[in-house]
Amino acid sequence: MSKYTILLIGWLIGLSGCEQNTPSQPTEKTLVIYSGITMVRPIQHLAKTFERQHPGVRVRIKQGASGFLYNTLKVEKKGDLYFPGSDTYRTTHQKDGFFKNHAFVGYNRLALVVPKGNPKQLSDDPKQLTDPALSVVLASPESGAIGRNVKTLLDKIDITEQVYRNVTYFTTDSHRITTAIKQGHADVAVNWYATTVWPKNRQQLSGLLLPESLAPKKKLELIRLSFAKHPELANAFMQLAASQTGLDVFYRYGFFTQAEYQARIKTLTQTQKAEP
Repeated sequence: MSKYTILLIGWLIGLSGCEQNTPSQPTEKTLVIYSGITMVRPIQHLAKTFERQHPGVRVRIKQGASGFLYNTLKVEKKGDLYFPGSDTYRTTHQKDGFFKNHAFVGYNRLALVVPKGNPKQLSDDPKQLTDPALSVVLASPESGAIGRNVKTLLDKIDITEQVYRNVTYFTTDSHRITTAIKQGHADVAVNWYATTVWPKNRQQLSGLLLPESLAPKKKLELIRLSFAKHPELANAFMQLAASQTGLDVFYRYGFFTQAEYQARIKTLTQTQKAEP
């Protein structure tokens, strides 16, 4: 065997040893969140914070109407967290076995949504939706939380058929309701109040909160899914969302009144002091 062959074999053995000792790159983990459209902005905000706190983790958000998202996760059985527009999704579908623990992070509340300045000088009375002089846009009751909650409101005061006959058109979700008002397709709609205080909307929309006796506020809950691929990360995200950092974000996006926010922070502080 020539000295050149011996040198080549030695070089190859050394190269093999270097390859074996090279540390492997860490695999990026992806946390998947199904979020209702109305709440996606605070979730996007918190996702950036979470990614900074957890290097190597990427948060992927699938947004859509709450009902559509539930049907999707029910079929695909993929994802870590579900964030619908009302806690009724959890109470209604708990029996299906897809939900584990949950965290409260705010409220959704209904409002009559009108163009900025309320040019028709409407009040907070939902019976105005029967007025044929008004162009009305609503979400379909089959498409998501907003449509179903509006139907519950109308059923309560027994004006559902009258209002539905007066609707200019039905749409699918809160985003499209906002677009309808902005584009002048409607004089009034019913949507989640939070959509009217977002920076991109507040210059064009006004929200008239409906009486809570008619339209009780709905709890917003992040729910960990039973088939979560990363349950520990899902729990960590829920803890962030329910912390003061998270509550600050939800308050800024209109999911707490000032009084509710202050009360929640007080409760959180007292709980933390009581912990050993």
